[in-house]
Amino acid sequence: MTWTEEQARALITDSGTLKRGQELAAPAKWQNLGRTDTAAWGECKGSGSKPYQTGIDLTEPAFKCSCPSRVFPCKHGAGLLLLLARQPQLLSGPTPPAWLEEWLGKRQQTQEKKATKPPKAPEVAETDPSGSSFSAGKEASLNDDARQKREAQRQARMQRGAQELETWLVDLLRTGLAATDQQPRSYWETQAARLVDNQLPGLATIVRELPTLRHQGADWPARLLARLGELYLLVRTFQRLPELAAEARQEVLQLVGVNLKKEEVQATQPAVADEWRVLAQTTTEEERLTVRRSWLHGQHTGRFALVVEFSFGGQPFATPLVPSGRYTGELTFYPGLLPLRAVPGILTFRGTAPGYLAPASGIGPGQLLDEHATALARLPWLREWPVLLSGGIPVPSADGWVLRFPASPAPTALPNDAATSATEAIEAPTPTALDLRLLCPDLTGWELRALSGGVPLTVFGEWTGQGLRPLASWPAVAEPQIT
Repeated sequence: MTWTEEQARALITDSGTLKRGQELAAPAKWQNLGRTDTAAWGECKGSGSKPYQTGIDLTEPAFKCSCPSRVFPCKHGAGLLLLLARQPQLLSGPTPPAWLEEWLGKRQQTQEKKATKPPKAPEVAETDPSGSSFSAGKEASLNDDARQKREAQRQARMQRGAQELETWLVDLLRTGLAATDQQPRSYWETQAARLVDNQLPGLATIVRELPTLRHQGADWPARLLARLGELYLLVRTFQRLPELAAEARQEVLQLVGVNLKKEEVQATQPAVADEWRVLAQTTTEEERLTVRRSWLHGQHTGRFALVVEFSFGGQPFATPLVPSGRYTGELTFYPGLLPLRAVPGILTFRGTAPGYLAPASGIGPGQLLDEHATALARLPWLREWPVLLSGGIPVPSADGWVLRFPASPAPTALPNDAATSATEAIEAPTPTALDLRLLCPDLTGWELRALSGGVPLTVFGEWTGQGLRPLASWPAVAEPQIT
């Protein structure tokens, strides 16, 4: 099993630990380095008289270190993992030391106990007759009368907030988009704050996005008008919530900001078992909160799944997903019209897929557009659609980078219509290549171009309807890594 620096960084969530680990990822700071297929180890020089004993269980992965830090991985574990990714040949010792064997043995015993422990019976969730509430679990045991009264008050407040937003939207459109330039920041923020007060944080987020669309490109009026139309449709749909089907109700409730707890999802929705491969992973930070979005692809079901996890203050994520990692186990999808977001259950790490090996089942641009149109018809508020595209070549254009697909070959003429077909072939429009716009910085476009080498490659990304946001790519010609 080989590790890349990208995969190593995915396991080091704290920026400070990553920085210190990079400083320790130098051969001069280590001794007695070694590894097997399932573990890596080494001794790092510290301030004390004895070096710190650092080990990694690569099967999960998990970390151990004799330093006093209670952070996992600590800077020594991070340094060892980065060294393993950068210079694996340095970890040449074949026999694990006794202290590592003891730790791995205890971990094995713990795993065996977990495997033999009977699963906890899930709590039976109680569903509100109107379908407009996600109250479940412990809340279901509360007094029904009190719960229903509280829920009715909440629904009334949310409906009142939606009605106010509808009036605000109508006034905005009657005034015209040009008048939005005269509005101060408080014009948007005040309305968003009122929505939060009325327990509609999802709608508040959309309202806060509206002023950011102004003057972003020449087509900003059309895009702002389209976003206002989506918001108006969502408000009117929410006002008719009891009339919707169950899946649509749950979708709309999540869109307006009613959160569904992971435990409720796992208790009420069926789990999907498969071998999952992490296609792409992105991480964003806001103050001390780190948000990680991992796109997984089921090797047997062909399903895409989005796992969104949060880490506060550099704490590790609940699931140690790494890019190109392969896992067997179950995911449970949030209910809705197009279930994509999922909650991971118990996943068993099966190693990493070779970075040069593209996933199978890539599709072409025609199928992408058909699938997106179908999805958009089912869910009008769809923002991005996952797609694995194959056969395109990244090409620079006047308006930015595009993924260029060759035109389909002209149909072969029948023998008895040879003359007619020849004439039609001359008069027919010249087939042209199909370009899909890439939503990426110029540097990313050049990186894709370099990876492709001028030949078609496979790209995974999010299709927005306006373009493809590339998240991962693989060359058409596999070049095995040098070990």
